Amino acid sequence: MRFAPNLNFSFADVAESTPPTAMIVLSLLVVWMLSGFFFSDPKNNTEISIAIDSEKNIINVKAKQFSSELRLSSVAIQGRTEANRSVLISSETNGIVENILSNKGDQVKKGQIICKLSVDSRKAKLDEAEALMRQKELEWEASKVLVEKGYRSQTKAAGSKAAFDASKALVIQMQKELENINIRAPFNGFFNDNLSEIGDFLAIGMPCGQIIDYNPILVTGQISEQEIKKVKTGVMAQTILSTGEKLEGLVSYISKTADKKTRTFRVEVKIENADFKIKDGITAELFLPTQKVLAHLIPPSSLTLDQDGKIGIRHIDNNNKVIFSGVEIVGDKGELVWVTGLPNKVTIITVGQEFVMENQTVNYTLEES
Repeated sequence: MRFAPNLNFSFADVAESTPPTAMIVLSLLVVWMLSGFFFSDPKNNTEISIAIDSEKNIINVKAKQFSSELRLSSVAIQGRTEANRSVLISSETNGIVENILSNKGDQVKKGQIICKLSVDSRKAKLDEAEALMRQKELEWEASKVLVEKGYRSQTKAAGSKAAFDASKALVIQMQKELENINIRAPFNGFFNDNLSEIGDFLAIGMPCGQIIDYNPILVTGQISEQEIKKVKTGVMAQTILSTGEKLEGLVSYISKTADKKTRTFRVEVKIENADFKIKDGITAELFLPTQKVLAHLIPPSSLTLDQDGKIGIRHIDNNNKVIFSGVEIVGDKGELVWVTGLPNKVTIITVGQEFVMENQTVNYTLEES
């Protein structure tokens, strides 16, 4: 059983409380309170006798001592998994699709050819440019010799050098044009979608397909403007997928601009996904660390409600009087929950808390830790 951090509500708020985790906590309290009427012991499922001192009318209860620990508080938001990056791989030259070398869903490597366009006249143009370059190189070499012997001016020699340089630039251009018939993957990922077919004409900028990178995977969510100042990048965050899988990742990005409609800020958490087991689009719950707080780790059965429906704990002071302290649930650990709002060291009533009132004097027996 899990509890979302920073949960604080009353019965009056139930109608407006929509998060599932809040309803879980409330249901737990109702079940516990009802079970108290039947004096049920959660450990051995036998009846508990709430003893009463007939002379002093003092109830005997069971209690346990707890000490606070320093832990990191967090904010819970709803989110989903997303691919780290996704791009449409587009043609950098005009041409007809001659071959598609990957199938949808294939894992691809950076630089791998995905689509190939027809060569057409590109190879012939490159051969022509290379021949012209060799000719201009010979003219430039001859021009240098003539200048050394005084038969040609420096100006004419400079013209030969410029013509040679221009021919080299043309060769580089033709080589690039020929290379551009190969449309390659820009990074490691998966060929997610084929957006062209063999025989299609692709102009410059038209897509051949889509490449998606799933490692790392992102878990994204929207955080309110009230909570945004509490969260920062560079810290580790916890997330629980709808599949039940618990993961940890780095808070890598927090938007500096709120969504105009929701007034919330985008948050991204990067999670290692080398085996690609985490899929895109899975619902998740994000727990973003905020600040260190002193908290107590207690069983949820110790939680109770006061007359106003406020969630809290009934504990015993040095004079054996009952005190009710409101608490805030800030996390969970296995079957236990972390709460704040209690003294550093506290004696919590674990059995009989529903049968005593604030300021009432009680006798208690300490349970072993």
